[in-house]
Amino acid sequence: MRPTRYPIVARSARPQPPSPGAFTLIELLTVIAIIGILAAIFIPTMGSALDKAKRAVDAANLREIVKAASIYAQDNSDHLPDPTTGVIPTTTLNANPRALLWPGIIAHNGILTDPKVYFSKLDPFFSGTYPVSIINSSLGATAAKTSLDPTFTGVSLAYEFVGGLKTGDPAATPVAYTRGLQTTGAWSLTSGVYKDTGGFVGFLAGNVEFYGSTATPAAVFTSNNSGRKIANIRQAIPTAAKLWGVPPNGQTTLGTATGVAGQLGP
Repeated sequence: MRPTRYPIVARSARPQPPSPGAFTLIELLTVIAIIGILAAIFIPTMGSALDKAKRAVDAANLREIVKAASIYAQDNSDHLPDPTTGVIPTTTLNANPRALLWPGIIAHNGILTDPKVYFSKLDPFFSGTYPVSIINSSLGATAAKTSLDPTFTGVSLAYEFVGGLKTGDPAATPVAYTRGLQTTGAWSLTSGVYKDTGGFVGFLAGNVEFYGSTATPAAVFTSNNSGRKIANIRQAIPTAAKLWGVPPNGQTTLGTATGVAGQLGP
C-alpha cells in the first residue's frame, strides 16, 4: 500500500518586523549627519592643538640652541659662535654656505650635535628628512673633523643666527630667531617658518619669546644705541655683529649666507 502524499501548500510571505537592535534608514542618516557636524567642529581644533604642540617643541629647541651657544662661549674667551672668524681659537672648520658655520662651530666642540633641533615640522620648506649629522660623519672618530656633513649643507634651517656676540653684551640682545623675521618686525608670508603667524626670538639672557605679526608690529627689541624699544632687529645687535641664515630656494630672508651687518639704532 502506497503512502498518501499531501500537496505542499506555499505559505504566504509575511513581512518580518525589524530586529530590536537595528537602525532604520532615517536613524542611520541622522547618525552620519551628527558625526559629520562633530568632525567639522573638532578636526580643526585638533589640528590647531597639534600645531601649538609642534611650536612648543620649536621653542624648546631654540632655547637649547641659545644655551649651547652660551656654553661654547664659556670655553672660548666669552665669544659666541661667529662664522666670520671660524672656530675660536685655532681650529678651522669649512662650510658652504658659511652661515652653517654657526651651528657647525657648536657641534664641532661637541656641545649640540643633533641636527634635528635646527628644523621645524611646521616649516613648509622642510622636506621631512633630517640630516644624518652636522659634522661630517664619514671622516672617522680619529680624523680631524674639518667640514660639515653633506646632508646638513644645501638645506634651509628653521632658525637664523647672530654672529659676533659676546657674553658681556646686553642681556636683551637677540642670539637666534625663527626664519622669516623682517626689519619691520613683521614675519614673512613666503619665507617664514610659520608664514606670517609670527615666530620665536631667543635672547642672550636665555629667554625665548614668541612674537606674532600685526598690522603695526610691536617694538620688541632694544636699541643698541639708546636703549629705546624698536622693531628692527639689525638695530638691536652690535654694529660689528651679523645676521646669518640660509634662505630657502627662491626666497629672501633677513639673514644671509654671507652675513648682514648690524645697524646703529636710534
